[in-house]
Amino acid sequence: MKQQSRQKNGGAPPSRKNRRPQPKRSADHGQLVHTGGVQKTTDLWHKSIDRIREASERQRRKINSSNRQFLIFIAKLFLTLMIISGAGMFFLWNMLDTYEQSTPEGAMSDYVRLLTQQNYDLIYKRSFDGFTQWNDAQSYTAWLKNRYEGVDLQRAVFTRKSYSEDRYQYYDMLVDQKTIATLELSWLETENRWNARTLVEDRNFSIELFSSAEVLINGMPLTETNLTDPSGRSDAYLTLKDQQQSLPVTRYHIDGLVDVPEVTVSDPNMIVVKDALQDRFYVGQRPNTQQQQQMTQRIREAATTYAMMISEDASFSDLQPYLYRQSETYDALASFNNQYFSTHDSVRFDNVQVTDLIVFGDGEGFMGTISFDYIVTIEGQTSRTYSSTYQMTWLDVDGEYLCSNLVIANQE
Repeated sequence: MKQQSRQKNGGAPPSRKNRRPQPKRSADHGQLVHTGGVQKTTDLWHKSIDRIREASERQRRKINSSNRQFLIFIAKLFLTLMIISGAGMFFLWNMLDTYEQSTPEGAMSDYVRLLTQQNYDLIYKRSFDGFTQWNDAQSYTAWLKNRYEGVDLQRAVFTRKSYSEDRYQYYDMLVDQKTIATLELSWLETENRWNARTLVEDRNFSIELFSSAEVLINGMPLTETNLTDPSGRSDAYLTLKDQQQSLPVTRYHIDGLVDVPEVTVSDPNMIVVKDALQDRFYVGQRPNTQQQQQMTQRIREAATTYAMMISEDASFSDLQPYLYRQSETYDALASFNNQYFSTHDSVRFDNVQVTDLIVFGDGEGFMGTISFDYIVTIEGQTSRTYSSTYQMTWLDVDGEYLCSNLVIANQE
């Protein structure tokens, strides 16, 4: 049969061109599936679209990635520029601040800023830089507050004083053409800047040492830079007519104090006593028991006799044995005449105390303070009390202590 069929077609198999596509059966359902050319073209078109979409998606991702990298680069660049700018500004600010501090005007402006901010802790701390500071923080701060209270420091101007030097300079601070204070400036070589503080001219003190000692001023040690006279004569004996009789001392000077300082010594066998009238301190030995009894008795007898002489209950001849004739004190008391004291019946002493005994040198002299209540009775009923304090200076004259000076420290 096959052979006959081939012969009817001329004996040759049908050409590929004339073949009709045969439908295929579905493997699952046995249905015929058309696989014609039109369907293949549609599939190719869809595949092309998918490839275009994939390519477009890849391009979009690539662009997005490039954009992100660009934005990250810009952010990093901006951050880097900010850091560089900040560092540059900080460096420039420090340079300007350093330059400002290196000028007197800058130092004074900075000081005024601290005063305006009431930064007294830093002001006190800086008052030691290039200066000697003897004041304690509390009294110094109180003094500054009082000095600048109610002052508009923003209006302050400064004029240089003629006695300024290379290392130390002085400027008057003026507000509305009124001098408020004087600023002193010290050049700090190691820091290459000026430091300013308010000049204190309130109190100056001398310190006389009759014996070697470590002296502290408000807790700060006295140094050789404050030594003014290594072999002077004590001012406690200024009333002596012959100053060669005055006892030798080593004299120091401290200034720039706003109040009376606390002067102490590290040696418990020594004592510091302030002069009752002058800004002067004496440093000497504490008396031993025997000296204390002798000195106390001497002071008490002389002081009570002096008080009774004033009330005309004793005479100058009663006081004379206690006085040193070659002193101005002797001459003053010898000519004393109290004709105004009230008439009275009796007198008595209460609350007598002898304090602040100090031995000068090896006992060549001493000083002590006595306080008491002097009670005067009138007509047996009315009484009046005079509270008195005397400071007395004594000199050893031929083995006997004689009073060379007597000052009234307090009398009410």
